[in-house]
Amino acid sequence: MRPSIELHGDALRANARAFAALGAPVAAVVKNDGYGWGALRLARELNDVVESYVVADDDELAALRPGTRLPIRLLSDVPAPRVARVLALGGIPNVSSREALAPLAAEAERRGGLTVRVGIHDASGWSAIAPGDAAAFAAALAGTKLAVELWTHVSSADRAGAQLAAFAAARDAFARAGVPVVGTDVASTGSACAANAHDRLRIGVGLFGARLGAPVVTHCALRVRAPLVRRHAPGTVAFAGYGDRRISDASEVVVLRCGYGDGYPKGMAGAGAILAVGMQYTTRLWDAGTDPCVLIGEADALDDLAAQAGISAHELVVGLA
Repeated sequence: MRPSIELHGDALRANARAFAALGAPVAAVVKNDGYGWGALRLARELNDVVESYVVADDDELAALRPGTRLPIRLLSDVPAPRVARVLALGGIPNVSSREALAPLAAEAERRGGLTVRVGIHDASGWSAIAPGDAAAFAAALAGTKLAVELWTHVSSADRAGAQLAAFAAARDAFARAGVPVVGTDVASTGSACAANAHDRLRIGVGLFGARLGAPVVTHCALRVRAPLVRRHAPGTVAFAGYGDRRISDASEVVVLRCGYGDGYPKGMAGAGAILAVGMQYTTRLWDAGTDPCVLIGEADALDDLAAQAGISAHELVVGLA
């Protein structure tokens, strides 16, 4: 007896269309094997509604390629021995160092042209160059047969203006150096808006229904339904789970077979009707006329669920996968 934890394709597609309505096609971010739900599965659902895919590295590229003919962009640099593999698979490589640039420039010369991605970022964690290095890096690309997709990632709401201004300055530096800039993208789910649409929007957790402040209407693509283990009539049980969480004598309580061992966050305890979450069991208040077995449904908002659990929407999605 296990809970049913599902991903709804109709909601995934609706969410992709909602973000695209901001003014640019969606590049679906399916790193970490589609947030744990399976990149190939997401591709089956999304191939007709997205412009491209984004993966972490060449191994993820190789795993995804059998499921789609769409462009696949890489987030991390490609080691020199793997450049041929990436290009054979039709990946668009990322480059953020002179060492990574050399084999790509050589390949561009051999092919008569090649497009790569160059990120502009002021924080660690991204395979990108510092904004202050843009002019020198552009000079290194000048004269090669490389064309560039420039990107950044708005990683701070407080510094968003400064990050976008630095990106614009870097784009100007590449243009002055004569490097062809064939595309730009700056926004992921949280920073997606009409002003940041550029040539594409990189949407990952937003596909599952998160908004993270973006001006879109999304639908929760996750569904969690748990088997009913026991009902407690009002006044027949005093406490919920571990500790001293009191149950009102007027409350009817149900115990469901689903817990944090199944990916349902322990932090949901104390949120709304949820009284306690254990390894395999969740205790909740039950109002007659509602389905006691639905823990996450179509009417839920993914951002609200994550906030109630005290985790990010990304952690919620990955945990349930």
